[in-house]
Amino acid sequence: MISNIAYSRKKKHASFQNFILLGVFLVIFLGVVGALFMQNVRIYQKRSELQQRENDLRLQIEQLQNQKAALQSAITENQTQDYQEKVLREQGLYKKPGEEVVTVLPPKDNGVSLQKETQQKIWWDPRTWFKGN
Repeated sequence: MISNIAYSRKKKHASFQNFILLGVFLVIFLGVVGALFMQNVRIYQKRSELQQRENDLRLQIEQLQNQKAALQSAITENQTQDYQEKVLREQGLYKKPGEEVVTVLPPKDNGVSLQKETQQKIWWDPRTWFKGN
């Protein structure tokens, strides 16, 4: 009978040790799986950010290429003799034989606007309070 009790205790002790060992194994296993899952989520987020940045940069490259093409066409247009002649004519620096250059000047101001500005009412000067508009 004593051997049965001792065997029963050993069996219970062994099953308890197996239960603890299984629990430790599960905790370690779940910890490793959880860490790998979290790392996978971080990598997915980083990949999404990088793909968005790639799309933005591709769009920016396309816009810059379009701008480059427009500037190159403007350069070739500006290098033509007709365009240069047009610009020089507008500035009054070029005329063909028999033509005259006419320059229109802005009208003279004669200081009228300067006098009106100086005659404005000033809140701290009572002499300007009663003068005519």
